[in-house]
Amino acid sequence: MLRKLFSFAVTAAWLMIVARAAYSQAPGSTKCASLAALGGAALPNPATVVTAAEWNPAKQAQGNTPALPEHCEVFGKMNERSGVNSERYAIRFHLRLPANWNGRFFFEGGGGSNGNLGTAFGNLQGQQRTNALALDYAVVSQDSGHDNAVNNEPNRNGTVTFGFDPQARLDFGYRSYDQVTQAAKALIQAFYGRPPERSYYVGCSEGGREAMMMSQRFPEYFDGILACSPGFNLPKAAVFGHAWDMQALSEVAKATGIYDRFGGPFLNKTFTDEDLDLAAQAVLAACDKLDGLEDGIIGNFDACTAAVVAPQLSAITCRGPKRVTCLAPVQVTALEKIFAGPKDSKGELLYADWQWDRGIGGSTLPKGHPGGDAYYQGWRIWKMGAYDSPVNSAIIATLGSASVSALFTTPPTSVATSGAAPLAYLLGINFDSVGAKLGAKAGEYTEPVSEFMMASSTELSAFRKRGGKLIIVHGVSDPVFSIRDTIHWWKEVNRVNQGSSSDFVRLFAVPGMNHCAGGPATDQFDAFGALVNWVEKGVAPDAIVATAGPASPWPGRTRPLCVYPKQAHYKDSGSIEDAANFVCRE
Repeated sequence: MLRKLFSFAVTAAWLMIVARAAYSQAPGSTKCASLAALGGAALPNPATVVTAAEWNPAKQAQGNTPALPEHCEVFGKMNERSGVNSERYAIRFHLRLPANWNGRFFFEGGGGSNGNLGTAFGNLQGQQRTNALALDYAVVSQDSGHDNAVNNEPNRNGTVTFGFDPQARLDFGYRSYDQVTQAAKALIQAFYGRPPERSYYVGCSEGGREAMMMSQRFPEYFDGILACSPGFNLPKAAVFGHAWDMQALSEVAKATGIYDRFGGPFLNKTFTDEDLDLAAQAVLAACDKLDGLEDGIIGNFDACTAAVVAPQLSAITCRGPKRVTCLAPVQVTALEKIFAGPKDSKGELLYADWQWDRGIGGSTLPKGHPGGDAYYQGWRIWKMGAYDSPVNSAIIATLGSASVSALFTTPPTSVATSGAAPLAYLLGINFDSVGAKLGAKAGEYTEPVSEFMMASSTELSAFRKRGGKLIIVHGVSDPVFSIRDTIHWWKEVNRVNQGSSSDFVRLFAVPGMNHCAGGPATDQFDAFGALVNWVEKGVAPDAIVATAGPASPWPGRTRPLCVYPKQAHYKDSGSIEDAANFVCRE
């Protein structure tokens, strides 16, 4: 009897090996279709359902879209439930599995307040012309637990309606990324018969926050992480920084009697494009030469302080009526107030100050130039809104007010998404009292914002111990998240690691670059390639060559992005348009 049982066990084991071999050799479309049957106990989270698994043929390159390999495209969801106001919620994910897999996993970070499933193509950041799928990575994206098309009540903060659901808040903060990572790796194992050899998380803005959060909360998941323009202090940036900016600009509007049709201060018209360019040129005149070369790039941005800029601002301040060649005193005051950062009534800094840089305004390019208008996507679009817009349209006023009131403070507050409400809410914030709402708990909201949303921890020992590598790239002129805040965080990490943080985390600043891209900058770079080389070949990047795109005063110019605190310095010979003629040093 025992002999028969043993023989049966051996036969069963052999059949399983044969079945696995046959599965691994089956046509991709067959293996892909079989994933639709997975779910329940077959995946880490039993509440996971694969809703679709389809085989896609290879596609040729079209325009800016690179050629894509044949691949299995998977859609799934987990933890479907009924939440507050009977809203339906679920964590949805989108996974692509290429036929000729390179053995690596790529998690594509989100943006804004998420709520979109994402393409799962794998944006490499740095305006690269290819993507992770085209390079044969298995790529996943997700919506972080809410759907903008469904969870969207106009009078309850629109696409941030999910801020009223305690579980949706936590899913957005950190839980969904954990759950989707586990599901994606399990599906990769099921499809290829082996786990990923290397795993990468890449994102910008909110995706940058997610990236940094993964190194802190889930250090064992990813070998390499690329965080661009990261909102790791997102609640503070929005609650304090963005509201402060709106209030500073509103003082300009009130002083000049400029109001919108709802009776609110019209921020769009507080500065003309020419005013912003005048301010940018003043900063450039004060700081361009600090790196030893007047070339339109403020390489030594650390030295470009308020004290250094003050004489140039004074020189362009109107001594009489406002003219196109000068700024009104109230405008200069607003600029100085914004750059100094948000403060309470005691003068204590609540978020961070902002780095003075030429990217504050436009360029010397005329309107209508192929790239000329791109410069106005910085301060103009984020902090003020398009000058010709009939309504207040600053992004941080519309998106910011919804997020601040529903997601970044507790308990959440209902604010309409149109009319006077968004701006009025931010203008009404009291900086002495609002901070308590970041650390508050209320009823069913048992985790404060300061815990579930922040990614500012400097405790990275677990990530470092497992050999993880983190690269951060941040535009010096980012109008959404201050690079001064990122630099302060890096210095703290370096202190905690006794001056050896460069062994596993490196920061690269991009002078002139706006939020994630754009501005008078060399904003095209391959930071992801540098990360892969660091993780897989042990080559730590000291510099990343960056190129200025057509939307710049110097198309084709190349410069090294230096690992902070080093900066690019001209070697005093050769073309200043070539990165080879620059060296990184402090």
